[in-house]
Amino acid sequence: MQRIYLNDNWYFARNYTEDLLNPEADLSELRKVRIPHSVCELSYSNFDEMSVQQLCGYRRSLIVEDAWRGGHLILTFEGAAHEAAVYVNGKLAMKHYGGYTAFSVDIVPFLADGREQVITVRLDSREKLNQPPFGSVTESLTYGGIYRDVYLDVKDEYYIEDIYTATPDVRTDEKILKAQIKLNAYTEGLRLAAHLDTWTEIPLEGEDLQHWDLKTADVHFRTSCLTYTVPEAMLWDVDMPILYVLTVELLKDGQCVDTKKVRVGFREAVFDGEGFWLNGRILKLCGFSRYQSWPYVGYAMPKSPQQLDADLLKFELGANAVRTMQGPQSQYFMDRCDEIGLLVIPEIPGWQFIGDTRWKKIAVRNVREMVMQYRNHPSVILWDTRISDSDDEDALYYKTSRLARELDVYRQTGGERDFAGSHFYEDVYLYDDMSEDAASASISSENIIQDLSKTCLLSGHRSLNVQVNGGAGIDDWLCQTMRQASVWRAVESNDSFAGSLAPVMTDYPVSRKYSGSDGICSKGLMDAFRNPKMAAAFFKSQREDEPVCAAVLPMDDRLMVMTNADHILLYCGEKLIGEFYPDETVFRDLVHPPIFVEHLSEIVRTGEKPKEQKQKGTSNRVFLKKESEKDQELFVQQKSELAFSRRYAVTWRIEAIKDDTVVAGTSITPTPEVRLQITTDRQHMMEENSYDAATVHIEAVGESGQHLYGYETPLVLKTEGDIELIGPSVIVMKNGFAGTYVRSIGKAGSGRLMIQDGHGEAVVEFSVEV
Repeated sequence: MQRIYLNDNWYFARNYTEDLLNPEADLSELRKVRIPHSVCELSYSNFDEMSVQQLCGYRRSLIVEDAWRGGHLILTFEGAAHEAAVYVNGKLAMKHYGGYTAFSVDIVPFLADGREQVITVRLDSREKLNQPPFGSVTESLTYGGIYRDVYLDVKDEYYIEDIYTATPDVRTDEKILKAQIKLNAYTEGLRLAAHLDTWTEIPLEGEDLQHWDLKTADVHFRTSCLTYTVPEAMLWDVDMPILYVLTVELLKDGQCVDTKKVRVGFREAVFDGEGFWLNGRILKLCGFSRYQSWPYVGYAMPKSPQQLDADLLKFELGANAVRTMQGPQSQYFMDRCDEIGLLVIPEIPGWQFIGDTRWKKIAVRNVREMVMQYRNHPSVILWDTRISDSDDEDALYYKTSRLARELDVYRQTGGERDFAGSHFYEDVYLYDDMSEDAASASISSENIIQDLSKTCLLSGHRSLNVQVNGGAGIDDWLCQTMRQASVWRAVESNDSFAGSLAPVMTDYPVSRKYSGSDGICSKGLMDAFRNPKMAAAFFKSQREDEPVCAAVLPMDDRLMVMTNADHILLYCGEKLIGEFYPDETVFRDLVHPPIFVEHLSEIVRTGEKPKEQKQKGTSNRVFLKKESEKDQELFVQQKSELAFSRRYAVTWRIEAIKDDTVVAGTSITPTPEVRLQITTDRQHMMEENSYDAATVHIEAVGESGQHLYGYETPLVLKTEGDIELIGPSVIVMKNGFAGTYVRSIGKAGSGRLMIQDGHGEAVVEFSVEV
């Protein structure tokens, strides 16, 4: 009963040959790698996407103790993209089709004499594979490699193969926990013992944790369905995600032969015609879509960056939900969502294209594996069982939805379409609105689906496809922000939508066949390094947990401020101009509408607040579209007014006021002195099951802390000590942002990252624990 992680000491062959199966093969020319691993490192943009499409190989040795041979040795790959053939001592042990779910095989039948065994993986990441998501152009770039954990579970003759938990009837004093416990085999004399304990990330001395000894049950079949009563258990919720650990022991003749643990959250999640209900209360979903990719290494990132993404979604962007794009994602990410109360909608891989009979069978298998592997996460509220943005395929989607319900009777299903009136076999209509008008998100769901007992979720909106990349101007950033605010306002005010998952969390790499650009889709709320764009501040301002005051550089003779305060005080230089309040006209349905200050040039000339501002909201459409001649004339006029105000080189200072108290503030200086602000999510890296990695954010700011969107400069990166750089040593700041990653190298100690620009050098210190 032990788990051994096998993430180290793999040999990687960029081109697979059958020689790799030979136990005596010469490995001296092969590179030694650690898992997670990508078949190649790409440049940030303008990459050769064919370089990730490879038929490659991995190989390592495994020491097997003699005592293990009488039981089972379960070898598991959490993620290998995209078709994997696993060989043990040159014999084919299994094949797996699909790069986004785990697969396991018992290797005992393939063991050779002696302690040393050889594991070889033939891995095909070429897009010519006849399986999802391939067959046509894929929207996001697909990477190759063994990019999630590999481990070996050492088991006895009899062991617990799977536990499926459910928590029906949570709104009672005595909570019910149901557990379906499946063994690998049945024999007489087996019993199941269980206990339930409060899960805590860091146990504190003297902390009062709940504990229940649950009833012991005799085993009569391979699968046992048990019901436990758990009095006074607390609910799992987005605001207070209380988790418990169910520990089940398999006893044979009174001796424990196996133990398995799963985390449990007592919660009820239901979609109906009124929206989404969590534990009996209606909850509007405000969420984003996440692609599991990072610069340079694609999918291949360890535990820490996976967890960081969940934290950024919840605490930086203010989300309460996330949709996992193009397939199920890392268990580390999912575990973190459980811990912080972030709701998740996983989807199967694929985009638009539906293939032949074999392709469809693999799609159905993807549903099975997704549900079986992720159904114990309380954060999961819905299964997306449809190929994203595909046409109706009645037989296939009837089968995928029914299968998900059979495997998980306590969760509903959904499917994303980019058109209304689709044939509907699921419970929730995920709607990718292809209209250009942001206000179309306010249309009634009756126009999308006729069944009023079911609900719609906005999963995408064409108006949000504003590319904000290295060549973007401040007007592009502002346009993206205003469109995000407009779409969310429309959804927030529309009771026929359960919420929105429309914006994409980060920029992500795409096939250049699809985009025809530099290979980066730049419509994310953050760039690929997780640096927040202007639109991210809008969503953060809708939260209450910390004060927010973010001002957009003066644009079109006006200033926009995103804040969760009651109002702001505006100073021109040192002079107080006046109080300004949220725009309650166009953005009246938002919790915290943005604040607009009009006629900046007049303020500069007079030093006073304008007697009459423009009617609130009338010029907001300038940021959404500039299509008509009238709009173009207004745009040009306002730009000339802004140029006038900038000639005076004034400093704008803003104080955010809540309950008559200054809670936050910011300044905008015309000619600020530039400095690099460097932050990292961790300076102490700790290797657990593999290497650890830290995310480094680099931002150009002025002396008052304002972000400098126009700043671009090359940076030289260098590491020393017990860390190494991920990616190139020379990068370029764009739009005032840059980023990089460092990782541990298997040694305890310390390391330094040096960042040089034309003015000097900054140093970030790291410590490493192994």
